[in-house]
Amino acid sequence: AKEAPVAISDSYASAAEYRAHKRGSLTGDDTEILVVLTAMSRLIDRRTGRATTGFNVDAADVKRTFFPDHLAQDARTLDIAPLSAAPTTIKIDTDGDGVFTDETALAATDFELLPANALLGPEARPYTQVRLEPWGTYAGWPSRLRVEVDGRWGWAAVPGAIKLATLELAALYRLETPRATSQISEIGSTVETSGAAHAIIARLERAYLDPVTSLF
Repeated sequence: AKEAPVAISDSYASAAEYRAHKRGSLTGDDTEILVVLTAMSRLIDRRTGRATTGFNVDAADVKRTFFPDHLAQDARTLDIAPLSAAPTTIKIDTDGDGVFTDETALAATDFELLPANALLGPEARPYTQVRLEPWGTYAGWPSRLRVEVDGRWGWAAVPGAIKLATLELAALYRLETPRATSQISEIGSTVETSGAAHAIIARLERAYLDPVTSLF
């Protein structure tokens, strides 16, 4: 089943999931557990280059503005933050006044979303680029003009590895796993003081690190 939309700032796992994951003798209430889970979620964001986007999905459409950078990419391709599905609208600020209400949205035939087939496969990935079609209205993104993309940002569903890592990092911090050590004294030092936590983060970095999205 598709996960319900959540805020980007939400944890990647719930207190109930944590209790089900550990099953043993746990301490603290759900509020306390959720604080740790949320902190570990943000730690994962920072270490995977997703501090402003994360692995959740917006509960409703959000308008984000991007600037084409022709020095960093070809003129037809625009880098965007991770987008969970096709956008509602894409508009170019053709008159350069910073307002998009007077602009006409691109037609669906004007562009394609990349990577192609991102939503297919065993783990759906978000779209990270918009490429203008050669037969569309624009031959390339106009230089120095803002582009507004209206859509649901993030991942269609939190990746299983991200959810599991959140649960394990929280258990390490709370000393509720055999791999935990008493050296961990604060959330920010979890990775530096725990070899098990460092190994978890290292695997996530290899699989999900995306320095481009840190720009958004």
